[in-house]
Amino acid sequence: MLIRRMDDAQLSDAYGILFQQLYPHGGEELAPWGFGRAVVEPGGSTDPHEHPEHECFIFLSGTGTMTIGDESSPVDAQTSVLIPGGLRHHVANTSAGERLVFLSVYWPAEHGPTDL
Repeated sequence: MLIRRMDDAQLSDAYGILFQQLYPHGGEELAPWGFGRAVVEPGGSTDPHEHPEHECFIFLSGTGTMTIGDESSPVDAQTSVLIPGGLRHHVANTSAGERLVFLSVYWPAEHGPTDL
């Protein structure tokens, strides 16, 4: 059994925000994917970036704006977003006082469709 606690003490800088890698972090041989918890402080945002892996953001709390390519949409705790590999993206926290928290699940491009 592999158990990871989501803990602010485990957050570190990544993509301009705070991030805690949960998996893989031991147990890498169990799955071809990984995920972590991301925290965007009020008024902050991730650095715009792209990577070959597909990614899904599952928002847990807060409010923000998700941008993929030239498209933007509001996000909140009832939102999930699928980001095909290779597309430039970033997320901004639009709240003045609440953190935007989400899970980032990612997997290699050869393990899923790219047509949305």
